[in-house]
Amino acid sequence: MPKSLFRHLPAGLALIATTVASAQSASFSLNGTSGLIDMPTAQVLPDAETAWTFSGSGTVYGGTLTFQILPNLETSVHFMTVNDWTGLGEALFDQSLDLKYQIFAETDTLPSLAVGSNDFLSNGAFSSEYIVASKNVGHGLTVTGGLGWGRLGGYRPIASLGQRPAPSDDPLAYDQLFRGDMALFGGLEWDAPVKGLSLKAEYSSDAYLGEQVHGDFEHVSPLNFGIEYEPIRGVSLGGYYKYGSDFGLRLTISGNPYRPIVPSDFGIGPVPVNPRLGDYNRSEKWADNSLVTELLVSALAPVLEPEGLVIEQALITGNTIDLYVTNNNMPQTTKAVGRIMRTLSVALPHSVEVFRITPVASGLATTTIEVRRSDLEAQVDRPDAGPDSFATTRFFDAANNLPDGTWSRDIYPDFTWGIIPVIPVNLAVNGAAASIDVLLNANASYRLSRGLSLNGSLTQKLIGNIGTGAVPSASPTPVRSDFAQYQTGGPILDRLTADYDFKLTPSTYARVSAGYLERMFGGVTGEALWMPTNQNWGIGAEVGAVQQRAYGDMFGFKDYQTVTAHASLYWDTGYHGIEAQIDVGKYLAGDVGTTVSVSRRFESGWEVSGFVAMTDMPFSEYGEGNFSKGVTLTIPLRWTMPLETRSSTSIALGAVGGDGGAHLQTGERLYSTIRDYDVVDFNETWGAFWQ
Repeated sequence: MPKSLFRHLPAGLALIATTVASAQSASFSLNGTSGLIDMPTAQVLPDAETAWTFSGSGTVYGGTLTFQILPNLETSVHFMTVNDWTGLGEALFDQSLDLKYQIFAETDTLPSLAVGSNDFLSNGAFSSEYIVASKNVGHGLTVTGGLGWGRLGGYRPIASLGQRPAPSDDPLAYDQLFRGDMALFGGLEWDAPVKGLSLKAEYSSDAYLGEQVHGDFEHVSPLNFGIEYEPIRGVSLGGYYKYGSDFGLRLTISGNPYRPIVPSDFGIGPVPVNPRLGDYNRSEKWADNSLVTELLVSALAPVLEPEGLVIEQALITGNTIDLYVTNNNMPQTTKAVGRIMRTLSVALPHSVEVFRITPVASGLATTTIEVRRSDLEAQVDRPDAGPDSFATTRFFDAANNLPDGTWSRDIYPDFTWGIIPVIPVNLAVNGAAASIDVLLNANASYRLSRGLSLNGSLTQKLIGNIGTGAVPSASPTPVRSDFAQYQTGGPILDRLTADYDFKLTPSTYARVSAGYLERMFGGVTGEALWMPTNQNWGIGAEVGAVQQRAYGDMFGFKDYQTVTAHASLYWDTGYHGIEAQIDVGKYLAGDVGTTVSVSRRFESGWEVSGFVAMTDMPFSEYGEGNFSKGVTLTIPLRWTMPLETRSSTSIALGAVGGDGGAHLQTGERLYSTIRDYDVVDFNETWGAFWQ
């Protein structure tokens, strides 16, 4: 097995924390999907299960990220290298998307049934479709049988459905689906009495025609055999003997946002609500004394600070309090708001009936959340407190500041900094099969006022091979294909910008950034976003005038200049945490096209997102795969450690490398900043309000 397989392993360390002792996980195939060895099954992973697989054999090796995006829809993104595909020592670097939809799950009498497509719509080397059924017949034995097309219809086909088009560069090959020769496949999986041990055998319908035509390959038998072991939940090992002449190995590390390492409500308990008696004093005369109101807010601030809640502005009248608050620690905004409401019920005079809390994010006032004190008192500790409290809570688009003369905390200028490790991964991109760096990133922010800040980021390589032996790209527009050149030496200035975030109207956000915007480009960029808090969609626009930075020179520039512009549509579906984004416009290389992004977010802070970009750039110039695609996995540190924090770690694959469909990487954009604060998101996370 190629040694380069093990270069992938550092990228999987973020999932190691998922290894907790429990029942046996779902079964994975050699390529990281749920299945037998090379053949699929009709079984799918548990909802939201995320698996990172490293695999290799004599013919192919690489990495796969599999995500159960919906309870019955499994998705997998592969970044694979096929050895000697041309027969002249040249390898094939393949990026592909697999989809499997479970039509219905197994019952006592019926098997599970699924339909799927490998290398979806690409008509490439691995494209295939299948229909498959699986049934547990008792004593730990599962039987699978199916019918395959494309690559899975190559060995001893039994019939044909028309003519399957030849492999091509067409990125949307709809006409090849379930076309051409079809062949039978099947297999057995047995869960042995030894906990975590299973055995597999399959009859493969894959004739490996591409390998036989192009490379030094011997297909002796359609029978494959495997042995797998899961020592602890979240870590699975597999060894396989394939087609009578080769061996393969697999390591899978998996986790699930619904299966945290630490309890979801770990930490300090909330303050109990202090109900008022029926004959409470309703007098508001105390509010006529400005010194009293100032003392109240000054007393509240240190009470909330231990939980990372910072009061920035406050306005108190005889019956209402308005607070603008920054939440530095708690992952769920609704939990932070609930904690503040409880504290106010204890600390404020009885005449204050209306509590309004406005979370502030990156200097932007987001949504005003209004709760009546009498509702809070009536609902606390009741069986239906969750839905009842959401129904009586009101949400408003917030002005960016409270009126002049209100209490404001003198916290600016404010300086923050941090040092974190970063592990970028390059799998089968830009002619490199496997490249990984271990970096140390230092970042700092100097906030002059709530909306105005200076931000910088500096990276030093500790060890790695991205950029080793890199040569300038031959592309006519090397806006991303030269990315390895920017990985050499150090320290490297990733970012040095002045940023101003503000609001044009209560529902319209804006940002202007200038300086060294990212590692490869500097310039000026502006963005606006219209996103009312009571709707689940928004519209944005971004324009940037940028110049390409020089590699090997921290502050220098190259001659290439361009203007990039996009219009964007954002949609929070409210269905299983799924959000969608469509960008249309001009990219860094001057090409024009569309990017479609889909993500699934969880209350715990987990997020899995992927994108596909298609433009008018010719395939010969676009880069690997003929169109841009990538996937990012984000895991919150709160999920793995016993502390309240909003920090997270991410692994991104396929985000750079191709020149077509290349966006500016300007850090957190407006929608990412404010998307936690619309009514749809509050509804999904309202269960944390009473925690």
